[in-house]
Formats: sequence, structure tokens, C-alpha cells
Amino acid sequence: MKTWIKSTLAAGLAIAVLGAGVTTTQPAFADGHAKAGKMMHDAKKKMNDAMAKMKGPKVVKVRRLSMRAISKANKNMKAAAKKGNTRGVVRASLQIIRHANALPRMFPKGTGRGKLSPAVTRSTPAIWKNWGKFIQANNAMRNAATRVAIAANAGNKKAGLKGIGKTCGGCHKPFRGKKVAMKK
Repeated sequence: MKTWIKSTLAAGLAIAVLGAGVTTTQPAFADGHAKAGKMMHDAKKKMNDAMAKMKGPKVVKVRRLSMRAISKANKNMKAAAKKGNTRGVVRASLQIIRHANALPRMFPKGTGRGKLSPAVTRSTPAIWKNWGKFIQANNAMRNAATRVAIAANAGNKKAGLKGIGKTCGGCHKPFRGKKVAMKK
């Protein structure tokens, strides 16, 4: 692999680990592009502002989309590993990391069952009663994806793949209620 690609992937991993939530990397970022930090800050601020304006079912819709994206990235990562596509494994891992970094902001108080209909959300009040455990479970998913990305970047495209899927249960089992049919 070309040196600039390796340095770009390494820079992307470092940014993701630090919580910036980057989904793609560019050679300019790896070279310390002057605008990169401001761009990251601005993107994070826009997301925080947008999430703060969302209420009730709107934020639930956004987090459902994020959960689906995590699931899709996990499937893409496994498919890439099976094909021997190291870059695909890293790219999918970075997507999971980005979503994991954003997830806590997608769970504002008042967006779980009890406040919203069970048909709208599967989030139980246990999330807000045990916020620390919820954050810990989210961090476990992010850390597992980070380990996979680092291993793949080093050439081991299959290391830790099963670990990410297992971390999903860390949130789903204690914090997600049973599915209720949506009324049309």
C-alpha cells in the first residue's frame, strides 16, 4: 500500500479515536491541513445544534437511522474482511466509530418509553436511570470498532470482527424494549 494511503488511514484512525467522528480521510488531513481542525469543529457544532433542536419522535427517527447505519457498516465490514479488502474493513469501522461518537446526543431525556409511545421508540427509561452504564456500553462498541480498524490497518483484516456485534447486546439487552407493531 502506498505510504500516503497508510498515513491517511492512520490519521483517520487517530481522529476517530479522539472522537472527531470522521468517515472519510483525505491526504490533506494527513499532512496537517490548516483548515482540517476548523472543519471538524464546525461539523461537530452543526450536529450538536441540529440535535438540540430535535424533539421527541424526530430525534428517535435520527437515532434509528444511525442504528441502521451501524448495522449496515458491521455487515459491510464482515463482507470486506471475507474478500480480503482491508480498506473496506477500515472504512466500515470508521463509520461505526462516527455513529458511536454521536449516539449519546441522540438520547436526550424525554425520548424513551413512558414519555413516547412504545410504537415510536424501543428505548426504555433504564437508559436515563443508568446513563453511565449506557455510555460504557456505547464506548465498548466504539472501542471494539477502533481495535478492528487498527488491526486491519496493520494487515489483520479479521481481528476482532465478532467483538463489535457482541457489544450491540450491551445496550440492546438492558436498554431496549420489545418491538411493538406500528399503527398505520
